[in-house]
Amino acid sequence: MMDRRFKRSADRVEALQFLVESVADRTGARALVLVDDDGCIVAGLGMPEDVVGLARTARDVAWGRARTEQVDVATRGRDMSARAVATPDGMLYFAALGEQMRGLGDASRAVLRILAA
Repeated sequence: MMDRRFKRSADRVEALQFLVESVADRTGARALVLVDDDGCIVAGLGMPEDVVGLARTARDVAWGRARTEQVDVATRGRDMSARAVATPDGMLYFAALGEQMRGLGDASRAVLRILAA
């Protein structure tokens, strides 16, 4: 398997930030966050108001429980997508501005590799 990483870190938090940056670069995401089950930002990229809006709604969007009004306020009416990532230590969520973000499945597997290291 070819290793596509250009940046590496032994520090998990830094490695997760590098992952978020890489996914955003590959997908063209305007903003992308990885948040924990409490909505705390683990890693993120984008304008502060976009990152905060994604963090507030990631879990509910990932589980299909978000209200349209809630998402519209958090994203200022832009499309977003989210995906849950089950880890041994609990749930994490990717959220991005944009429809049907590609590569989040690979990114989810990368999160598990980083956390296992």
